[in-house]
Amino acid sequence: MRRSMVFIAMPLALLAIAGDAAVAQTDLTRADKRLLRKQDEQECLRHAGHQDILRRNLAEFVRKCMAERQGERKAAEKKEAAEQHRIRRGMAIEEWTEIQKVRNQERREQLEQQAAKRAECNRLANEQKLRLRERRNFIKMCAGT
Repeated sequence: MRRSMVFIAMPLALLAIAGDAAVAQTDLTRADKRLLRKQDEQECLRHAGHQDILRRNLAEFVRKCMAERQGERKAAEKKEAAEQHRIRRGMAIEEWTEIQKVRNQERREQLEQQAAKRAECNRLANEQKLRLRERRNFIKMCAGT
């Protein structure tokens, strides 16, 4: 009797280990889900055997046990998805701040170039000793604004 339990327990343990790897995947196929349900059922039946659950109460115990295991798995998947979303969002925020820095730097350089050009135009207007109205028109034409 004990030898048969060993022969049954070993494959079940291997299935449980393989099942944990299957749980880590996010996209499960029907076969994977079926395998997980089967593993849950076997695990719950094993727990029922350890707890000496009567046969008339066995179905309800297994149903509750399987629901708890599925709930735990879904909660873990949900937590993992939330973590992945948080990481992606953090990366997006970092990328956006870098884009803003580049845009601000480009705008700053553009403004500096315009200021330098306007200063050069002012210097030329001073050299020509232009009057106010002519000076304004000359600077607009020179600076291109």
